Amino acid sequence: MAQGTVRGEAGLGGMPTTAKYEVDALFKDLVDQFSQARLPMPVVVLHAEEADAALDQEVAGLVSAVQEAQEGGGLPYRLVAGPTGGDPHRNAISILDGLSRGAWAKRGPSWYRHYAFPRSRLVAAIEGAAQHVLAAPEAGAQQPLDDQVEAVLTRLRDLHWRPQQGAARIGWAQTLSPLLNSGTLIGAFVLAGLTTLLTQAHWEVVAGVVLASFLLLMVTGWVRRNTAPLSWLGQASRWFATTTFLAASGRQAAAWSIWRPRRSWDVTQARAREVAGEIIKAQLDDPSEERDRSQQFHLQLRTLALLEDLRSAHRAWAPDLRGRKRRVPPVVFMPRAGTANGGLKVLSAISDVRSRRSEQDPLLVLAGVAQEDVAAWLEAENPGPEPVHPVGPRRGGPYENWVSNLRVRQAPSRGRALAWTLPVRLTRVQLSAGNTTGLTAVAVRRTAWFLWSRWTLLAVLVLAACAGLLRSQQLSDQYCEGRLLGSNHDAVWRLDQAGSRECIGLATGGVSFASGHDIRLNGRKPGQGGDDQAGAAITLGTLETDIRQENDRVASLPDVRYITIVYAGSFTTAPGQESRALNSLKELAGVHLAQLRNNAGDPLKIRILVANGGQDLYFQTEMVHRIVGAASRDHSIVGVVGLGRDATDSDQAVGLLQQAGLAVVDTENSSTTLAQRHVNYFGLSATDQEEATALRKIVDGLALPPAARWAAVLTRRPNNDHDQYSSEQADYGAAMLKSAGFQLAGGGPLEYGLTDSGDPDYQNALRQSCQSGDPLSVIYLAGRADDVNQLMKLLSSEQGCDHPLTVLTGDDLTKAQFSTGATGIAPNATLYYIALTDPAVTAGVSDLAATAASELGITPPPRSNPYEDDVFSDGALALAYDATAALHEGAAKAGASQHGGLAAVLAGLRAVDLTNRATGTIDFRETRPLTTGTEPGHGINIIRVKPNPPGSPQIDLVCHRKAGDTGDLEGCRP
Repeated sequence: MAQGTVRGEAGLGGMPTTAKYEVDALFKDLVDQFSQARLPMPVVVLHAEEADAALDQEVAGLVSAVQEAQEGGGLPYRLVAGPTGGDPHRNAISILDGLSRGAWAKRGPSWYRHYAFPRSRLVAAIEGAAQHVLAAPEAGAQQPLDDQVEAVLTRLRDLHWRPQQGAARIGWAQTLSPLLNSGTLIGAFVLAGLTTLLTQAHWEVVAGVVLASFLLLMVTGWVRRNTAPLSWLGQASRWFATTTFLAASGRQAAAWSIWRPRRSWDVTQARAREVAGEIIKAQLDDPSEERDRSQQFHLQLRTLALLEDLRSAHRAWAPDLRGRKRRVPPVVFMPRAGTANGGLKVLSAISDVRSRRSEQDPLLVLAGVAQEDVAAWLEAENPGPEPVHPVGPRRGGPYENWVSNLRVRQAPSRGRALAWTLPVRLTRVQLSAGNTTGLTAVAVRRTAWFLWSRWTLLAVLVLAACAGLLRSQQLSDQYCEGRLLGSNHDAVWRLDQAGSRECIGLATGGVSFASGHDIRLNGRKPGQGGDDQAGAAITLGTLETDIRQENDRVASLPDVRYITIVYAGSFTTAPGQESRALNSLKELAGVHLAQLRNNAGDPLKIRILVANGGQDLYFQTEMVHRIVGAASRDHSIVGVVGLGRDATDSDQAVGLLQQAGLAVVDTENSSTTLAQRHVNYFGLSATDQEEATALRKIVDGLALPPAARWAAVLTRRPNNDHDQYSSEQADYGAAMLKSAGFQLAGGGPLEYGLTDSGDPDYQNALRQSCQSGDPLSVIYLAGRADDVNQLMKLLSSEQGCDHPLTVLTGDDLTKAQFSTGATGIAPNATLYYIALTDPAVTAGVSDLAATAASELGITPPPRSNPYEDDVFSDGALALAYDATAALHEGAAKAGASQHGGLAAVLAGLRAVDLTNRATGTIDFRETRPLTTGTEPGHGINIIRVKPNPPGSPQIDLVCHRKAGDTGDLEGCRP
């Protein structure tokens, strides 16, 4: 515009132009340059080409017109009207102080929140303290400068380094209002979060969240009210301690560290002392070179603080993304910048600071300067920029020319002191063109980054915390050891048929299947007496603790080789049915004893993992899935001991273990088909078919005439308890009785159901059998040990069955407690049941009792045979003891350990031959995979129970065959 177009001359597109049009176009072009590429913003100085007070007034009016056009837009701006009198330096400081106080004008929702000026407030605090000291009556002209500086620092400490005493504080209502106002975004999020918590979480969780939120607000509010702006962690403190502007004038080097607060604070105070001294010297009344230098330092420090605050407010990657929300530059409109009002000093300071600093700030200044002030301020010989809209390419515009020359204009050798100014000379014709051009506000577009803010972040954090609490609660309801991070997936919660929650899976990590009302090894619950009995001090909890300690000891041994064996049993029950976990507890004790016995001297150590399938192994398949998952991670797992209940999903469970390459050495599962279908299955117990064949010897020994050979087979009605033992026992028992010449009441097995409490309901079954018209001689109970008591009560009173009867049943009766009176016998009945082993006969040559006494303190009362004690007599402990030893022997023969060799364990098991064991001889050498016949060598015992009126029932061993003996069962006389 040095040679700007005049009215009537061709502008862009041949249209006439005015000064208002040209300046408005330049202004919008500058804003557009910033919005698109964050290019540097100049100090635009408008002045008339001729010396004329009226033209100078037009220039001022032109700046005001552009400013007034922005009142309806979203541009952040400040209008500066400098004071007309007073000291120019104080006026310049007043202008800068005003820019850092109060809100910048804004309109509409697209403009981001108010600017913050922590650096400017810091410098203002030092200024205010210095003015207070200088205005004090005792501050005479003769007072040393050092004393005045110390007084300034004392004043600053009294004011907590704040600009003025009694500054506005943030009240609780202002702090809480965004959270409690549902009309705000954060309030809506908080309301939604609380609603979710109230509807899905426990009241303890809701109370915890509310209390934690309130405490957080209290702490943050206290910090905001009581922490000085110049605190160690504040951004103003960091800037003040590290800016090279102060390092160049002070004696304290730049130093700041988040880990060294004391040193950082010392540097900050030392620099504050230097600044306070310069500000005091700048207030001297007598003109001097020292005062001029201090005023220049003071003015540039104030300007630097303002520009740094604005630069920080537009930082693109700040946590609140403020720079991406503020798409337009902050603008200062200064209609009349003169020498007297300090305006020219401010413009000069902005250009000087920018020339010294490499950082780019966003401030755009549009100022009007009187023509008489221009000559003394700008270099007259330096030509101004070209017109805003010259004919030709856009690249030759005034801003483009200014930017391209900016790099060299800042060089001292170029003599350009005001490199950041963009002077615009306006002709009389342009300024006198009339007020025909209508100006519009700069369009500020909303950006998607506005969705991100501190309140949005707080809302996200609150929702994340609520979601985390809910997810943690869901995980704790799903997994036995569930937490938000690092849930243990080896054990899950499941609801049993009675609605009780049971922990199913592997006891790894911190998972335990123990509870405060577990059955003890002596068969009694805590508080039921029997504290002097063998095993009274042993519960599931103590065994789990001992096993973990032994596992840890093994893992800590140097150069150790070990295998891991999983015991799978039934440890959790519905309330009141804890005794149904006793059998698994005894087996686990046997497994642990085998572990301790082996680890005392064998080079291949044993680690034990405990698995729970729920009451009656109802969740057997779920448990096996957890075992397989653990085996995929822990390659020391060689197989499973246990699974001692014949259920409808036993075949699927063993099949899953077979697919995973894991061996199964079963303890008490009498299924006939598992060994016929799975190559990984090795059973220590006689099958249902073998048991029925053995009981045939009792039936034949009765020598009943054909007319008296009437029998009834009673079996549990199939339901959703997964029980398969009863149906198999019924099939093989019925087939055996028919082959012995017996006729069956009802023509086949008679089913009985269970009541809601789990008791058997024999009413219909006994009516069909006892009142069939033919007197029964034999009853074959294809049921569980829990069903015997009710049957015995009915047999003595049921019409048609109140005569002598022989009752036959399978191996589940080993769980009955005849000796304690918990299980009774009808006065007209003689009961024969199968026992898989009889430790009193077979275990005398083994070290089981000695190991139990030394390792676990299981010491039966003095008697000739310790294996007659209830802890050992049912054989559960002995079977598990031998099964663990057999699996270890198979792994040892395969050379397996945590380092490999697991694939050969199944082959190694088929070479196992262990003698002098608690159940006899464990010999798998003749066990053929997928055999269709019976497997040799299973131990089997027939026990007789007769009523004994003077006391407890009489229990006798009728005949037996120990494990490993392939001969026939001899001497079985009723």
